Amino acid sequence: MTRDDRTIILIGYRGTGKTSVGRELARRLNRPFYDTDVLVEAREGRSIRDMVEQEGWTYFREREKAALRSLRTMHRCVVATGGGAVLDPDNARLLISMGWIVLLTAREGILVRRILQDPASLEKRPSFSGTESAEQSMESMIEETKEILAQRMPIYRSLADLVIDTANVSPGEVADRILRHFSFGE
Repeated sequence: MTRDDRTIILIGYRGTGKTSVGRELARRLNRPFYDTDVLVEAREGRSIRDMVEQEGWTYFREREKAALRSLRTMHRCVVATGGGAVLDPDNARLLISMGWIVLLTAREGILVRRILQDPASLEKRPSFSGTESAEQSMESMIEETKEILAQRMPIYRSLADLVIDTANVSPGEVADRILRHFSFGE
């Protein structure tokens, strides 16, 4: 597989901008874009929130794994994964074999604000840990996010070929950095 055939895979926590950056990157590279959460929802005909509430996390994670496997023979595309996809060692190995992995990050407070400001995400995605409610404070959500990131960040970092903090940059600026890093257009 040549450099130009490699897939670009975006990983990171919810709210880091994987979907927005993925769409922009795919547009600029004239490549197909796949969001594994969208693939799972389309195949199931229901939201991830509904899957998790009705069937549990294990059920959803198996569907997520199947969606990733369906992309393994795709080349020259951009993929945004669900935030927890890399927790499965089989998924992690598959992603490494597929292409370049870009970790998108941001501080916990920024992530929580982005998540709360995205009505579509709130409606379709399960709660952080299954415990938040309308009454839950921003501070407790930030603490919860810190705990989850403490578990995930070592895995994210071990897989990443490139890490980009998306806190104060647009999806276009993140796409620029990715294109420069992997020498696209040169």
